[in-house]
Amino acid sequence: MKALLIMNPGSRSGRGKKLWSFWESSLKAKGLAFDSAITTGPGHGIELAAGAKDYDRVVAVGGDGTINEVLDGIIQSGRPDLRMGILYSGTSPDFCKFHNIPTSPLEAIDALVAGSSRKVDVGRITYSRESGERITAHFGCSVNVGLGASVARTSNLLRRFTGDRLGTCSAVIYSVVSTRPVDLEIIVDGSSQLLRGVNNLSVLKNPFLASGLRLNLDLRVDDGNLVLFALHGRNRMSVLSVLPGFYSGKAVDRDDVLIRTCSKLTIRSSGRTEIEFDGDPRGILPAEIEVLPRTLNLIGAST
Repeated sequence: MKALLIMNPGSRSGRGKKLWSFWESSLKAKGLAFDSAITTGPGHGIELAAGAKDYDRVVAVGGDGTINEVLDGIIQSGRPDLRMGILYSGTSPDFCKFHNIPTSPLEAIDALVAGSSRKVDVGRITYSRESGERITAHFGCSVNVGLGASVARTSNLLRRFTGDRLGTCSAVIYSVVSTRPVDLEIIVDGSSQLLRGVNNLSVLKNPFLASGLRLNLDLRVDDGNLVLFALHGRNRMSVLSVLPGFYSGKAVDRDDVLIRTCSKLTIRSSGRTEIEFDGDPRGILPAEIEVLPRTLNLIGAST
């Protein structure tokens, strides 16, 4: 058996490609048999990973978007024995940080060749496309409703010019000014609640949001939990005043935010409401979300 490297030529605005020859030559020198496949567009990584029948490990070579597609494809393959590796070349290694997977090129190669793995949780989400088609996918970081889709879309445009942290911060400020709050019905582990004026609602399997944004939450990679975090009922200036707390992680310490640990939830809206997960806008509500405990066999993950 051997590895399949799924390589995204667009990671880090194309700069990630500079590492490809180093990684491939290093893997050959260490005696790891592998094939390489280059993605050609959104969703191709899912297709490649789901069809990796002749491999014992599939490796995401790129950033968090590539990681999400490979993760999703592996879960959809239905093979619990198929291990996932990461050679990171993105801008904000939130998934790697949470799972303690090395991001330096040399250490990442050593972890991949060693092949030691650990079963970790992932999230499953079913949501709608604009056409009304229902889609089921998987995520490793978080789902966001409200500001999330605008922040992701805007930061993806800005980062190539401004850098990661400044691009994300600018996108947050722009999105706070331009995005209107929404009313949401949430059903958390069977209990229903109406939230009015939601600025942003996050469903997290990972406390690292993006580019230095984080929340001090008691989440572990294999605890079987999700955390719901909601900021609601605020005007624009009030939302901006909370922003420093997302960099320190202390936004969770406020009395006026909603935090719930859960395993399954449904989110509905009376109007069209966009959702984002793992760094990209995806579709619209309604959405059903649940945790899949210890489902992904992840190489290099540690406590």
